[in-house]
Amino acid sequence: MKITKLSGVFAMLLIAAAAGCGKGEQQVEANATAEVTATAESAIGEGAYVEEHESGKAAFNVAADGNVKAAVTGPDGKPIREDVGGTLLWKDASGEEKTVPLTLDAKTGLLVAAGPKLEADLTQIGYTLNVAGKPWSGTLHVPAGGTAELHANAKGAADLGLPEGKLGPHGGRIEIVGDDRLELLVDEATGEVRVYVLDVDLKPVDIGERKVTLGVVADAPQVVVLAPVAATATAGVAAGAYLTGKLALAADPLKVTIAVRNAGRSAVALCGYRAGAAFAVHAHAPRVKVRMKTDWHAHAHAHADLKAKADIDPKVHVHAASGAAARANAKANVHVKAPSVRVTPPSVNVQIKAPSISIPKPTFKASASARASAGAKVGTR
Repeated sequence: MKITKLSGVFAMLLIAAAAGCGKGEQQVEANATAEVTATAESAIGEGAYVEEHESGKAAFNVAADGNVKAAVTGPDGKPIREDVGGTLLWKDASGEEKTVPLTLDAKTGLLVAAGPKLEADLTQIGYTLNVAGKPWSGTLHVPAGGTAELHANAKGAADLGLPEGKLGPHGGRIEIVGDDRLELLVDEATGEVRVYVLDVDLKPVDIGERKVTLGVVADAPQVVVLAPVAATATAGVAAGAYLTGKLALAADPLKVTIAVRNAGRSAVALCGYRAGAAFAVHAHAPRVKVRMKTDWHAHAHAHADLKAKADIDPKVHVHAASGAAARANAKANVHVKAPSVRVTPPSVNVQIKAPSISIPKPTFKASASARASAGAKVGTR
């Protein structure tokens, strides 16, 4: 009986010990997960840039020296530390591409890579992540300061408090890039892109010495360096009124990154990005509205017609104007009236009149005195 009681007590102690051990293991596992999560967040850094895919999120911290840290989380927000890897396709300013592997660091649960130093105003980095056998892909356009510069500029733009959805004087999208307010718009028919510099009252000003580079993710990623418009590019536009270039866009893009260099300083902005928020890049993500219908092409033709008209008819003057004034001048001066170009018949027809060569007939009629004299002579015979 004593043995039975002792056995029962011993069994209870064993069960309690086993339960305590199991609880301890569960606690240790939970603590380990929390520790890894905290380590991953601290290791990747505050200035990380996060992209949201349909199956989860991918966070990137690309440093100026080319070192990359990335963290992958599932739709439940938990880090994915197994069966994950990937590659980066690094494209420099010359267009040369370099493939850089992403490998999993077991200690931190991060994917790490060592790429080339960031030197261009925007470096294009394509990525492909293999998560449990499924590919996640995307493209980053990273400034020379890395993703931390993207994060810092996004915070600065938010502090300026530009009204949401505010459009520029030409109907384009307004983005704050460093100290600049820029208006961006693309002609939907030709793909011509224009970037205007605006003052605090959102009025266009001269671009000065600014250099603007666009990184665009659409059907295919592209980097375009814009050039200052020439004075003769279109009617009534002064040199340096805006920056222009060409984009291949069949629809509004998924992402647009703008880099501005001016007086030795650089700034960058990702359109629509908010610091600390994930940027959606999946199929249902919103697009960046930059394409619109313009009359730029019509203005260029009108200006060409006016110049041609001026070459023919010196009475026609080509006026330098813009906006409504340019349209009014085009309407007033583009008409070519017939009298100004028609050669009237009197100026080309040579009418040769027959010369007066008729010989006057001799006069045989005698005067009255002559007839009287003649009659007298006859009478004397």
